[in-house]
Amino acid sequence: MPEIPGSDRVRIPSDVDRPDRILAGLTARQLTLLAPPVLLALAVYWTASPYLPLPVVALLVVPLLGAGVALALGQRGGLTADRYATAALAHHRTPKVQIVAPDGVPAQPGWVPDIPAARRRKPVAARPLAAGVDAAGVVDLHGAVAVVAEIAGVNLALAGDADTARKVTGYGRMLNALSGPVQITLRGVPVRLDPHLDRLRALAEQAPHPALAAAARDHAVFLGDLAATRQLRTRQILLTAHEPIPPGRGGRDTAAATAARRIEEALGLLAAAGLRGRILTGPELTALLAAAADPAGPPPPEHVTATGPVRGHTPIGARR
Repeated sequence: MPEIPGSDRVRIPSDVDRPDRILAGLTARQLTLLAPPVLLALAVYWTASPYLPLPVVALLVVPLLGAGVALALGQRGGLTADRYATAALAHHRTPKVQIVAPDGVPAQPGWVPDIPAARRRKPVAARPLAAGVDAAGVVDLHGAVAVVAEIAGVNLALAGDADTARKVTGYGRMLNALSGPVQITLRGVPVRLDPHLDRLRALAEQAPHPALAAAARDHAVFLGDLAATRQLRTRQILLTAHEPIPPGRGGRDTAAATAARRIEEALGLLAAAGLRGRILTGPELTALLAAAADPAGPPPPEHVTATGPVRGHTPIGARR
């Protein structure tokens, strides 16, 4: 940290969004969550203490206080307990079987055996991932737009100390310079070796020397065996800038320009650290969303842009 001559050194916390402590080291959110169970416990104590023994009153009061303290102070998976409980409740209430049914869920065939209602999982129509993708690579999200960029993956374990420090510093500068929200996503993507095998076989037929042709064929055989015996995956790093559409005429264009400018600024700062990236085009985004909706389905045709809701590849059977 640089020091200013004639001044004391001041430490700045890395978490600048940390909430303020209001009372007894607790934040306003924690105090709000603690107040109802504490007041309820006091009411139970004042009401029951004249008529019940103290151990019985304690059995009534302690669970209330314990639940309030756990909800206000607990954490799980990096989330506060109240947010984790809210997410768990939303997951429990969300239908577990969602199918791609733009025209509505079809009626159950008559030959399907009757299942008791307690065990039956009624399918519902899955919500589309996006309302559409234009040729410029802007995703329509019903009241908001998004622009997505892909970053070339870099294994810092294989880089030297100086190269690692340069890339980490560039990444920190990118985060500090952001003027709006940017989502960083890491995906495990299955590797399809068929295009590489076709290209290798085509190059083998055009090789100027028989030894080069034999080496290309041997390498194609090796890749084919590798794809047949192992499930190959690669890592994909995505940056997504999300911008709500302001009211008024031309609001979508303004939001799209703002999101694209934010992504371009981030890519420029990462390029200075040696990390290459590019904004995805409309067809590439269409293929990305279709793969996210149905990872097991075949890829969509090339140079195709989604002009309607993106729900996936197959008409039925997509699980969320």
